[in-house]
Order: sequence, then structure tokens, then C-alpha cells
Amino acid sequence: MGRINYSFNDRYLLTLTGRYDGSSRLAKGNKWSFFPSAALAWRIKEESFLKDVDTLSNLKIRASWGNTGNTAISEYATLGALGRYVYYFGQSESSAIGYMPTELPNTELGWERTEEFNLGIDFGFLNNRISGTIDIYQRNTKDLLMQRKLPFTSGYDQTWQNIGKTRNSGIEVAANFVPVVIKDFR
Repeated sequence: MGRINYSFNDRYLLTLTGRYDGSSRLAKGNKWSFFPSAALAWRIKEESFLKDVDTLSNLKIRASWGNTGNTAISEYATLGALGRYVYYFGQSESSAIGYMPTELPNTELGWERTEEFNLGIDFGFLNNRISGTIDIYQRNTKDLLMQRKLPFTSGYDQTWQNIGKTRNSGIEVAANFVPVVIKDFR
């Protein structure tokens, strides 16, 4: 993992991050992936036209983009699975316990990837007695790690695959209020 933080005049902020993650849970050839991210921020309160506004304690605009990965499957899931099976043989009711494949191996299973975009604003008034954030985000996930049911004729019940995609988006609002500030109580 590597990260670069840059600040110019304590007003303009840049963060670049890169992660190279590996997971032994995934198929050979898909165990490693790179996950970059970037964030920009502008502390508007530090600009000369707002610096002397006493009622405004904080005002910052943010934008970010990034990728993350998920490998939430059990160990050895890409190798398939065996299940117990009772074998009956002969004319009598003799039986034996054996094992048979129940899950088809997937030699191409890879990372579930999420890409997120975020725009936000941080604000504070009256020495941050009133403060908060507003964030607008969109999170797109693709190559979901899911078990797919297989037809009975295949001889297997299921297999892990990278299938499907989801999108989450919304607005998050957080507000903080400090209504009382006196010498011994806040």
C-alpha cells in the first residue's frame, strides 16, 4: 500500500492511495489485484474572502473516487466441495458412507470489485457549535461473489461465480449541535 498526501497553503488537499491486495481464497491467476483511490478537498474557509467571517468556523468541499475488493468466500471454495453420500449395494440393505463432488470447481473466480464516487461538504458555525456534513455518493459493485445453482443433470449442486452487479446511491446528512457551553459543562 502506498499513500501520497499533498497540501497547498492549507487550502487545497490531495490524497492518492494505491493498494495491491492478494487473497489465497481466489483462483490461481486472480489472487492479486490493484485498488486505487483519489480524493480532493478545498478548504474554502481558509480563502481570504471568508477568513474574517467569524460566524463560519469551517467550510470544506470534498470529492473522492476509489476501488475496493472483496473475497468473502470460504477457503478452498474455488477447488469445489465434497459432500457425504450413502451408497447402497447388493441385494441386502447394506450401505456405506462415501463422498462425492457437490460443488463444481471454478478456476477463474476473481475479486468482487466496488467503485465509489463521493461529493461532500463539511460545515461549521459559531466556533463549531453547529456543524455537520452532507455527502452524495454512488457505489457500484460488479463481479459479485455468489453461488450459482446448477442443473441436476450437470452432476453438481452449485458453483461459486463472479456474477451480477449492484448500485447503491444516496445522500447522507450528519449534524452536530452543542447547545450549552459554560465553564464546567459542555
